[in-house]
Amino acid sequence: MKVSLTTHRWSTSLGIVASIARNKRSRRSDCALCLVTISLSSLLLVGYSKSQHASVPDPFLTEFSTDTLIAHDLQGELFVQSDFFDEPTDIAVGELFVFVGDPQAEQAISVFDRRSGEFIGITGDKGDGPREISNVWSLDFKPGKNSGWIYNYPRIFKFLDGASMTEEAIRLTGGGTPMSPVWIVGDSIASSGGHQSGRLGIYTPTGEFVRTIGPDPPGEKSTPMIVRQHVYEAVSKTNSEGTKIVVASKNTDRIEFFDTSKRFRLVRGPGFHEPVFRVTKVSDGYPGIMIEDETVQGYVSIAVTDQFVFALYSGRTRGWIRGQRYYSPPAKTVVVFDWSGYPVGVLGLEDGAMDIGVSSDGGVLYAIYRRPRPRVIRYEVPAVYHTVNSGP
Repeated sequence: MKVSLTTHRWSTSLGIVASIARNKRSRRSDCALCLVTISLSSLLLVGYSKSQHASVPDPFLTEFSTDTLIAHDLQGELFVQSDFFDEPTDIAVGELFVFVGDPQAEQAISVFDRRSGEFIGITGDKGDGPREISNVWSLDFKPGKNSGWIYNYPRIFKFLDGASMTEEAIRLTGGGTPMSPVWIVGDSIASSGGHQSGRLGIYTPTGEFVRTIGPDPPGEKSTPMIVRQHVYEAVSKTNSEGTKIVVASKNTDRIEFFDTSKRFRLVRGPGFHEPVFRVTKVSDGYPGIMIEDETVQGYVSIAVTDQFVFALYSGRTRGWIRGQRYYSPPAKTVVVFDWSGYPVGVLGLEDGAMDIGVSSDGGVLYAIYRRPRPRVIRYEVPAVYHTVNSGP
């Protein structure tokens, strides 16, 4: 029996179509989504489970589904289709530029004019040296900013200023392996990852781990914490001041809202599914996991303004994705939340979106697609989601 304490609940109906675990770094090959088991000593666990039990009741839990939310089907237009794309995985939107991260391209970041789509340049040669990127994992660009940080997995945060990489870099040390670092207020860094407890690790401006905040990920006490952390791997974003953080789980439909000291809201929906996995052993003695094909992929990307959170929801099983020969979880549903954590609407995109970004005023949403060719589609967002400038 499912027991939950709710502050708000919408009656349910969005059907669950199937979802895959996002493997955005995989090479293009027939076995790109094959199950892999890796030592958990470095946290990049790609292994997978017996069925996970329902999450512990939470007094700050909100549950929702989409049948009573305002829905808009958006009509997109081609923004850019570039020969520089190979397997683009990440997009960030500044005031002047759109940045596209591609871990398989010769240079990791392609830059385009935000309004015209005109090609500006490429930057980030392959490698681990200054101005080089070996593995684009995520992008941290605050709303409307034309500079931001690239997470070069594992542990290296590198700075991009406009269309050019700089030599500025920070190594994150201690506290397990960060998986989605973002800058927060006070010049600190927060990230989900392989922590011994808690949901977010907090790091100093120079990269030293200091503490964690938020409750542990769900799981039986007998399940190693490092396994639970990976099963609930998440993507993170912040508002422009870094005072609020949203953390969205990839392998389920949990989305969590934090300030810089605590989690203030847990949201479940629209599918109410849990990851299905089993714990394994590998040769070096560390536990591993195997995520099963029936696991439903949840929130695969987030884009934010200072009023709203746009969360791209897949709802497809790993098995379905494997059968369709996708290499990352395709999605077509964007659930819109306000920063207090309440869902306010749903946007429908062309099916197959991999990652999204949004302009700082909320007026335009950009989505990466890989089929039939890698490209970015531009969508006009309804005015109800445009951010109001409260400044002078």
